[in-house]
Amino acid sequence: MEYTEFQPEHEQPQHLERWLKGLVRLGKFCLLLLAVPLVMAVYKKPLAEQNTMRAKLAAMETQRNTLKAQRDKLLRQVDWIKADTSYLEIRARDHENMHKKGEYVIRFVE
Repeated sequence: MEYTEFQPEHEQPQHLERWLKGLVRLGKFCLLLLAVPLVMAVYKKPLAEQNTMRAKLAAMETQRNTLKAQRDKLLRQVDWIKADTSYLEIRARDHENMHKKGEYVIRFVE
C-alpha cells in the first residue's frame, strides 16, 4: 500500500504569500511616489533661502572689505599724526584752509 500526503493548506499559504508580496511591492511603490515630491518640497524652500543668504553674504563681504580699507586708511593717518608733525601742518593747510600769520594762500581751482 502506498501512502501519499495530501496537504491542501500548503497551496493556500503560497497563493496568499504571493498576494502579500505583491501588495508589499505595491505599497513600497506608493511610498516611493509619495516620498519623491515630499523630498523635493522639503529641499526646495531651503535652497531658495540658501541662495538669498549667499547673496546677502556676498554683499556683506564687499561691505566688510570697504570698511576694512577705510579703517586701514584712518589707522595710517593716526600713525602719521602721532609720528610726523609736518603731516599736521600739511593737513591743516590743505584740508582746513588754514595759514600761518602773515601768509597769503593762493589756490588755483580748475
